[in-house]
Amino acid sequence: MNFYIGNSIDEINFQDDNVEFSDELQHFIYKMDMRGQVSIDVSKLCQIDPYDNVKVSKKDLPQITEICNYILGTELLQNYKGPDEGRQMLQDLLEITQKAMSSDSGLVSIGD
Repeated sequence: MNFYIGNSIDEINFQDDNVEFSDELQHFIYKMDMRGQVSIDVSKLCQIDPYDNVKVSKKDLPQITEICNYILGTELLQNYKGPDEGRQMLQDLLEITQKAMSSDSGLVSIGD
């Protein structure tokens, strides 16, 4: 899935910066949560349908930021198949989320 800054699909410009976030990383985070390895609520990230177009409300962005910061600040990705790639995707998602918050906008996830 790719994240774009915007409040609706009609509003986003596909030429703008976007962040690719792999379905595998999302599933890995979900599985860690189900095993009790994550001590915060990661549902705002894990409940995004990776195969559909989903609007992520600006009110949900602080929680997405918290999830990214939490995982980046731990060793949770050490068992991910590409830990450096996973960290980079989380860092990129964190940055675009912060840009969206500073422009008082949400995100739109475009599914695969």
